[in-house]
This record gives sequence, structure tokens and C-alpha cells, in this order.
Amino acid sequence: LSRRRETLVTAHKQAVGSDSHLFIGLQLTHSGRYSRPEPKIVYHHPILDSRLGITPEYPVLTDQELNEIIEDFHNAAIVAAQAGFDFVDIKHCHGYLGHELLSAHTREGDFGGSFENRTRFLREITKAVRSANSALSIAVRFSAFDLIPFRKVSRETCGTPEPTDGLL
Repeated sequence: LSRRRETLVTAHKQAVGSDSHLFIGLQLTHSGRYSRPEPKIVYHHPILDSRLGITPEYPVLTDQELNEIIEDFHNAAIVAAQAGFDFVDIKHCHGYLGHELLSAHTREGDFGGSFENRTRFLREITKAVRSANSALSIAVRFSAFDLIPFRKVSRETCGTPEPTDGLL
């Protein structure tokens, strides 16, 4: 990462003539249910599970596993700071793990149900990044709301909402 950052700085200097005011970040994310080879889910979503072939028996991440992921973000922030990055961008959007936790109304435990619990993951990651290096700036890519997923009908249309049939 340090070499890649240095390559970026060198290319920027060549293109612009200076590296003053250059502010370089690194995105930290977890793909959640879109992880490969195995999805990691925080609750069973009635539409997305069906769309992605996730069965009702598929395991949900435990609170302990979520705490371990928070520690992974902490460790990644340490690496980012040591490599010379100025900030980390915490990806909490587009249906990935952090974003999915925001809608985990039916999840039990420390990361589901109440608003306080559903926002705990982001708050704990932010705290962990801050403790990794207080000089490291933090950005958050955040989705503020969800829509019912759309499915493609044809190339000529924008698509239609997935049928909910009373699921939501």
C-alpha cells in the first residue's frame, strides 16, 4: 500500500507539478451479503434472500463475529495510517454489511432492533479507527434510506419493483 500510495503521489506531481494539498484516502468496507465465496448476512431479508438464493437456514453473523469485523476495521486503519494515507472512507452504503445493519429491525442482540443498536456498528468502527490513529481523518459513505429492489424487465425499461406480496 505504501508503494501504491507513492506511485499515486509521483503521478500526481508529474501531472500537476506539486503534491501540496494532496489528501489521499483508503476505503474500508465489508461486502456483507455480496461477499464471495460466501455471503455474510446480519438478518434474513425477505426479498434479498430470495434474489440471492439464501435459504432460511443460512447462518446470520453473530454479535461476536461483528465485533471481530470491527477489530478488522481497526487493524486496517492502523495499516492505512502506517502507509501514509490521510483518511479512511468507511463504506456504509449500497446494501453492504454496515448499511444492511441499519435496517436490521428484526435482529436480536447488540446490533439489531433499536436505532441505537442498529447504528452501533458504524459508531464502533468510527471509534476504532479514531483509536488507531487520531490524526487519520474519517469519511463515511452513507446510504440514508432503502428502496424496494427493482428487477430488470427489458433493455428499454427502467425496471419494476420486486413484488413484496405482504413480505414487508
